Amino acid sequence: MDRMPRLLAIGHVTWDRHSEGEVLGGTASYAALAARKLGWEAGVLTSAGPDFDPARELPDVAVFLKRAPATTRYQNLYDEEGGRRQVLSARADDIDLAVLPDDWREPDALLLGPVAGELAGGMAGAFEAGVVGAAGQGWLRAFDKSGAVSSREWTSAGPDLAGVHALFLSEGDAPSSLELARGLLAAVPIVALTRGWRGLILLTRDGEQEIPSLPRREVDPTGAGDAFAAAFLVRYHETLDAAESAVFAACAASCVVEKVGSAGLGDRAEVLRRVALRERLVEEGEWDE
Repeated sequence: MDRMPRLLAIGHVTWDRHSEGEVLGGTASYAALAARKLGWEAGVLTSAGPDFDPARELPDVAVFLKRAPATTRYQNLYDEEGGRRQVLSARADDIDLAVLPDDWREPDALLLGPVAGELAGGMAGAFEAGVVGAAGQGWLRAFDKSGAVSSREWTSAGPDLAGVHALFLSEGDAPSSLELARGLLAAVPIVALTRGWRGLILLTRDGEQEIPSLPRREVDPTGAGDAFAAAFLVRYHETLDAAESAVFAACAASCVVEKVGSAGLGDRAEVLRRVALRERLVEEGEWDE
């Protein structure tokens, strides 16, 4: 029997503190869990402290782990408009490729998902992947002495994104995010700039396309962008259609915001149901930006 397609996500798993306590976070965590829900095999290459139990926190995900004194920790604070303020209180070690077995060095999809400067530049070059994505937010973060997160200029984008096919950004990742996305097309052929309930702008070297989302009542937006990235890569590997993949990914993200943490991740049947619902709303003119 043919093996299941594989997505490998690289980056720190995190503990994210919310009003309800700590939940597992990090781009790699959400992306791997999203890929599993969509029917793919998933792996995570990460570093974390002794308080992270891979079997408990990421069931059915292959975790390749470098132990560190601490797990990366963030406090996420949201304002009434959905804007997020973050504070980094602990950081794991840099990512170590040596802990990854050879049979995971040729994944069908690879997602680079740094959250605290843990990836070396040009890491995609160490893999033979079918499609490569990168979540940009981790490269756009600066940290002051207290751990408070602010935006910074991405001066090494070219080397960092070597070998990447699709870059995922949120409009909250940096000031003038659309201008940044347009500039980064010099480094990658596809940029998806997500805008929450308003959908996304899909940028390619052939032009730009506004793609509506499927707005849903928002409980917690954390992880929605990471699920978007994983779902996009899954669908792009299957179709090679960037617009179709963006719609699929937007509907996958719409599942996540309805619950705290990864509890809202939708399976393929649910995501496709939402794709059909979104298409009907758009056709009937009921979607209104």
